[in-house]
Amino acid sequence: MADHTPTAVRDRETVGPSGSLLLSASGLSKRYGAVQALDDVSLDLAPGEIHALVGENGSGKSTLVGIVSGTVVKDQGRLTIGGDIVSAARPAVSQGHGAITVFQDGSLIDDLTVAQNLFLGTDGVHRPKFSKIAHWAEELLGAYGFDIDTTLKASALPPGDRQLVEIVRAVAAEPSVLILDEATSALDSEGVDIVLELMRRVAAKGSAVLFVTHRLSEVMRVAHRVTVLRDGQFQGTHDAAQTTPHKLVELMAGTRVDLEFPERGDDDGQAVLTASGLHGYGFGPVDAELRGGQIVGIAGADGNGQLPFLKGLAGIGDNGGAVEVGGKRLKSYGAAVDAGVVYLSSDRKTESLFGGLTVGDNIGLGVLDTLSIGGLMRVGREKAFVGQAIDQYGIRVNHPGQLPTELSGGNQQKVALARVLAMKPKIVLIDEPTQGVDVRSRLDIYRFLRAIADSGSAVVVVSSDASELAGLCDRILVMSRGTVTAELVGASATEESIVGAFAVEHELAGGTEAHSAETATDSTAAPRRARRQSWLRRSVSADGIRLAALVGLMVLLALFAQSKNDTFLTQPSLYNVALLALPLIAVASAQYFVLLVGGIDVSVGAVMTLSLILMSEWAGTGGAAKVLLIGLLVSLLLGVTVGGVNALLVEKVGISPVIATIATLGVVSGIGYIMRPTADGLISASLAEQLMFRKVGPIPIALIVLVALLVVADAWFRRTGSGLRLRAVGLNGLYATRLGIPAARLRTLCYVLCASIAGLAGVILAAQVGIGDPNAGNSFTLLAIAAPVLGGAALSGGHGSLVGAAIGAGILVLSQSLVAVLALDNGASFVFAGVLTLFALLSSGESLARLRRLMGQRFARS
Repeated sequence: MADHTPTAVRDRETVGPSGSLLLSASGLSKRYGAVQALDDVSLDLAPGEIHALVGENGSGKSTLVGIVSGTVVKDQGRLTIGGDIVSAARPAVSQGHGAITVFQDGSLIDDLTVAQNLFLGTDGVHRPKFSKIAHWAEELLGAYGFDIDTTLKASALPPGDRQLVEIVRAVAAEPSVLILDEATSALDSEGVDIVLELMRRVAAKGSAVLFVTHRLSEVMRVAHRVTVLRDGQFQGTHDAAQTTPHKLVELMAGTRVDLEFPERGDDDGQAVLTASGLHGYGFGPVDAELRGGQIVGIAGADGNGQLPFLKGLAGIGDNGGAVEVGGKRLKSYGAAVDAGVVYLSSDRKTESLFGGLTVGDNIGLGVLDTLSIGGLMRVGREKAFVGQAIDQYGIRVNHPGQLPTELSGGNQQKVALARVLAMKPKIVLIDEPTQGVDVRSRLDIYRFLRAIADSGSAVVVVSSDASELAGLCDRILVMSRGTVTAELVGASATEESIVGAFAVEHELAGGTEAHSAETATDSTAAPRRARRQSWLRRSVSADGIRLAALVGLMVLLALFAQSKNDTFLTQPSLYNVALLALPLIAVASAQYFVLLVGGIDVSVGAVMTLSLILMSEWAGTGGAAKVLLIGLLVSLLLGVTVGGVNALLVEKVGISPVIATIATLGVVSGIGYIMRPTADGLISASLAEQLMFRKVGPIPIALIVLVALLVVADAWFRRTGSGLRLRAVGLNGLYATRLGIPAARLRTLCYVLCASIAGLAGVILAAQVGIGDPNAGNSFTLLAIAAPVLGGAALSGGHGSLVGAAIGAGILVLSQSLVAVLALDNGASFVFAGVLTLFALLSSGESLARLRRLMGQRFARS
């Protein structure tokens, strides 16, 4: 076992003198409206030091970390990193000075692989060539004792492994200052040991570590000094060897706090839930019985089926076996709620709370029937109910109209608990109830859970904190490899007995090796193994399935049209289809750039029209070279002006992309109508000669060149680090910014590119129309969105491809041609486009991912 003697005692000589500070923060202050989040706080870190930062939720810890990491702009104060004054509040700047942060809510992007995430967060000095990232990532994780399939998407990793991957990424960058914000909150005891040892190794190399945590036992094991914050104010810095957890808690709370768990009940009630042969992906079969009046804990090494089993008890997921409450079998979560079962996720941001609703709305959401009459809310009753809940659960909130996202983690958890407990459930299933919660709020939550159990309900808790399970629970089920391998009586259980039970069972099952010095040479732990993808899941991608399906659809449409008109597949007919597709493919690719980064540009059709009108003004005569040069200048002009205005409205002013680009659509369309109220102004025929009449077989050379450019651009997106960073901005702009990627700048570039390429599409349209028609581009506005979406792009960003957008455009043109072949009304072409777009949305991302998961499950079980 690693030596867990407090580092403050063991390695005091490694801490450098005050004259060689790696980080110095002096007089930092930050106010959010009426709330003073940080008030004149100072902090310094010396080489070789592990410095703990503690305080209750809402004490200002995250604000201080945000200022140091560059995600929060300070109001006052001075910050130096590595001896350099840091004035710009950007993560890339802090990272450039040597400060790397592992954030509380993480920064792994779910839709990217482990290897891609490691690459994104690694600086240029330490990262490899992009083509080598899979091998590099495996070697990097292996050097720290991890055996994880780096081709897995980050979303497939359990929470503990996600945190460990982020920490390894940060440590491998060899920072001068390593900031860990609640970096052990989702880890089991083995994971905690690994992270604490990593801190010691970082400090031993002369770097400094700022360790932000609520787990005081870990502070006492590893820290040299401890700084305490309360209500945004500095409460002092203390030598860890000269203080105790009780003293720290009193400083954090400003009063004496009882650190004891609530007394266990002595009443084992009747069985309220029975599970027989319950099984699902990652767990089972499991038989279990829950009794009223009991708190049952579920323990195990991270990723051994605890959370899937908990969800299975709630009827969540594609599970087998039987779960019965009151003699009725639960077939869905809705049926479970009706039977008095509630599930509370540890993911407060996306599952436990409704971020767009107020604190009051969240609290009352589960009991709307009792707060309303005839569907109308009784405002007085709601106000009284919410006020009582806020007082009862000690929620620190300025007013019920605040958003949950404005509260600290502990207060967010109390809001979530208040909502589910107001429903007076028979069974409460809760995952990680105190993750990221301060000591006093943690004790409050323990009392709430014990009170609901004492009222006759059953409570089931999944927790990675074995000491929490030992102190809180009446019974503890130990899981390994998805099955219950032991059951411990809570009153006699200890942290050591719980950890020992699942460690021994897991080792006997052939799982993770025991953590020991003999099994890990110069490593923090024995290898932690994550499941590897099946061959099927690695080989079949959602994008590949979609593109193959789209090509098949194009072929079917063409064959169907040929069956109705035997001239459809002749060269003249195919040439006409290709000509129709040319401007749509161009404008669809323009739209794709904006969709890729999570935006949208409704003004592209108007830009095409204005480009055409400008060509009718400036390119009425002249040779091919002159006309093409004018076309390029028009495109550049429109890109800088329209694209720049769109980016300004979206990025700086903060207007929704849809609203902002609708506004520019109106302005650009108005300019076009002012210049050309009616169709007028001939365009040089040499433009049509270059873009339309030069062809290879039935395909215009311009179309061949355009598609070739799209293929090259797609290869750049998929095979380069720059392309990966651009996709990361669309997948999660916040996390991309945290990783030092200039997300706002890249989104601005994409808006400019979109308008420029839309201008080029207008030049192509000008070659076809030959006259300055103010209505020529109107039909492209919606088609330009439909084509890339049909080709796999997502309105949320980060997905699809330029080739997919081109294929989508081809399908839309074929559907329009089919309307002509079938002699249908022109409106039918728009109906076809709408139906195809709806099909694309229904078959996009999440739906295909769900299909792949089912295929992977069945393949794994076969």
